[in-house]
Amino acid sequence: MASTVINGLEIATRANFNYLTNFQKLHLGIWPWKVGLKSRLPVHYKRRYVEKFMRDPVPVHYRPDLRNYVADEFGCPKHVQNIPLPVFFPKESDDMLWGGEGIIAGFFRRKKTKQPRLCKMWKPRLTSRVFYSEILDTFLRVTVTTTTLNLIDAAHGFDHYILSTPEVDMQSRLGMRLKRKLLLALANKTLYPNDPSKCEEIYAKYQKYVIPAEEAEWVGLTLYEAERKQHYIEEAERLKSIRPLKYVYADELAKKLLDSSLTESDDATSKSLLKKLGKLNPFQSKDE
Repeated sequence: MASTVINGLEIATRANFNYLTNFQKLHLGIWPWKVGLKSRLPVHYKRRYVEKFMRDPVPVHYRPDLRNYVADEFGCPKHVQNIPLPVFFPKESDDMLWGGEGIIAGFFRRKKTKQPRLCKMWKPRLTSRVFYSEILDTFLRVTVTTTTLNLIDAAHGFDHYILSTPEVDMQSRLGMRLKRKLLLALANKTLYPNDPSKCEEIYAKYQKYVIPAEEAEWVGLTLYEAERKQHYIEEAERLKSIRPLKYVYADELAKKLLDSSLTESDDATSKSLLKKLGKLNPFQSKDE
């Protein structure tokens, strides 16, 4: 079966990809769910979700070797492998901004001793700082690391850092919630409602990050949250199309009475006939 590509996203899979797991398909840029609620999610959300798995995070705990080959001890070329360190992000990191830092477990050996290597865990140094958001016009107290502070300075502002950092480098639910809130404020132009000139100035400053509000409200949602949101949207559309049967039957009865009365008299007589026969309608309220 041939794959279908919509806006750069491969929706269906080929037959030779059926043996892959969903996690492997996501790393290959393939949306693995072809039926069910996940298959009906918006295309822009699917594209963002797949890009999170296809993109490698920026190295934080090591310096990658940019060379392709190096000489080994015999002078022969050897391919350079930049294998990332396994990083653990605890649940508490979702309420903070660690800037890609995490907990690393490993071993170390004391110098000039013959003792065996010892286990050690490297943890990020956390500190609480207050940041000002120009878009939201409010101060936020967030627990951050030294790497986050350096990244904010490099981005020239807190809002620039939140809006320009991909989800795979953010590694924080708090950061993605802030990003969604900032994007919605820019898309709806709800910033500085009492100062139009300031609103235009800030909007022009962050205009390169503006996306439609329909896409902004899906940014940063987990797969479970996206499924719930899609379910609520479909359920609301279904309830709009539902009409109580008593109104349907009442309209059918009125239509039959009108059709029968129009053959005998004009429209005025048919209306009076409906009033006389109103008592025969079991669906009519007593107040009418």
